[in-house]
Amino acid sequence: MNKIWKTLSEVNVNKDKERKGRFDYLSWADAWKHVQQNTESATYELHDDVVYPDNSREVRCSVTIDGISHMMWLAVMDNNNRAIKNPDARAVNDARMRCLVKAIAMHGLGLYIYAGEDLPDVTAQQPAPKKEPPRKNPDISVHPLEPEVQTFELYNRDGQIRDTFNDENHYTAAYLELLSQAQKAGADAGMIDQFKEANKNTIDQLGSNNQTQIQDKTKWARTQASVSK
Repeated sequence: MNKIWKTLSEVNVNKDKERKGRFDYLSWADAWKHVQQNTESATYELHDDVVYPDNSREVRCSVTIDGISHMMWLAVMDNNNRAIKNPDARAVNDARMRCLVKAIAMHGLGLYIYAGEDLPDVTAQQPAPKKEPPRKNPDISVHPLEPEVQTFELYNRDGQIRDTFNDENHYTAAYLELLSQAQKAGADAGMIDQFKEANKNTIDQLGSNNQTQIQDKTKWARTQASVSK
């Protein structure tokens, strides 16, 4: 066991843990504070992102503490842990800071959050705690990361992203506005179907009220387009 691991794995970060929903996480600011307070020197480096063919993105970060380096990687994800295609600057920035916390955890700080434990490894001489049976619904996230913000992506009928929203009501309003513009421009039933199909995955994430609005308005617009032809 190296000195850095022994020092950081014994730091109790429970007072800094925050909870949102079912998950506990350690913010990047608190993680970096503990690193600075318990080590001689520490630096981090953000590496070039990896962009995949579907335009989803993976960020990478390495942390060097007292001469020992660890690198970790993390996909830019929404709050359902699904990769975001064409992520905006905010989503990329959030993922980078979460990746920083993940790389720090590789040095021992807060790693017990990953394992779902309640206390740090204070000393190897203490008796080993009794193992509990695995919980079917764990209360602690597999990663000590800040929860993702829900995003709703609006696409044109050709599959190109038009805008991204953090509120499903705003997404619904924007969808219906584009639908109205398409009607005024003389879109036929096929174009309206293409527009709806391009947004199907996002619509499936909406609440029942917003889904109903979109379904009803799209059906009405399609009917009007067919009648006008």
